[in-house]
Parts: sequence; structure tokens; C-alpha cells
Amino acid sequence: MTRRLVALALLLVALPAAGVRPAGADDDCTQQSRRVRLPGGFTEARLSFAGVLTSGQMRVGDHFPGGDVRDIRIVVSWSDLDDAHHQRLELYSPDGSLYQRFSATFTGERRPVSVVTPLPVAGSSITDAGLYGEWCAEVFLDDEDAPIARRSFQLTPP
Repeated sequence: MTRRLVALALLLVALPAAGVRPAGADDDCTQQSRRVRLPGGFTEARLSFAGVLTSGQMRVGDHFPGGDVRDIRIVVSWSDLDDAHHQRLELYSPDGSLYQRFSATFTGERRPVSVVTPLPVAGSSITDAGLYGEWCAEVFLDDEDAPIARRSFQLTPP
């Protein structure tokens, strides 16, 4: 019994280092946004999604048909930022593992700024591996350890 507990404890310690979030460990991807205090005030970010369909039309929302989507554009809208900043976007697949990490630098000028990250779907490893279900996007500002925004989207099987 003690060996099992030790093995479980080691697994729980190793999973975050491997980029895998254990089930039940904050896998609720519904936190929309939180305010972060900066030297010049506060800022917040909002995540939204837009699917570019194979027909070329755009669909805004959080449910996308896997067989009809060419790519999904992940939009992070920032408010009240000044100076240059670094955005890190972490995308988790339906099984909870880290699928990809994106980085971007942007400059705020005390006006809303949006950073758009395209996620290829059609003809990518997403469709090849059948990664359908609920995805989770988390966005971080500069060197923050906690996400400033988190939101999920659904990719349904064809």
C-alpha cells in the first residue's frame, strides 16, 4: 500500500513537469478573466474564438464542426496596457495534455489590443489523431505563473 501511495505522489509531481494536467486538478476551463495589477494600473484579457470554415466563411463562438473547420483563430483582447508585453498562450487538447505553446510580443498604448493566434485544424495532427472534444486555452502575461484568462472551445467530430 505504501509503494502505491509513493508511486502516485511521484506521478502527481511529474505530470506538471511533463505538461500534463492530472484529471480533477483544476481542469475546469471556465474562468473567463481576472484582473492583474501592473505598476501603471490594472489589466485584464478576454479569450474568444473564430473558426474559418472550409468555405471561407467565419464562425464566431466556442463550438466548431471538426469536418468543416480549416483553422481556429484564438483571439486575446487586452485592456488598459502600456508599453511592450509578452503573451504566452497554452493550448490543452481534450485529453488534458499540453498540445502547443504560442508566444507573442505586443505593445499596448492605453487602448484595447488584440493578439490573434491561428490554430490549423484541417489537414493537421488534430484531424489526423482525431483530437475532438473540449479544448482549453490559457493565456499568461509576461512572466506570470497563473493564467490571466482561461476559456474552452469544442471541436466536434465530422
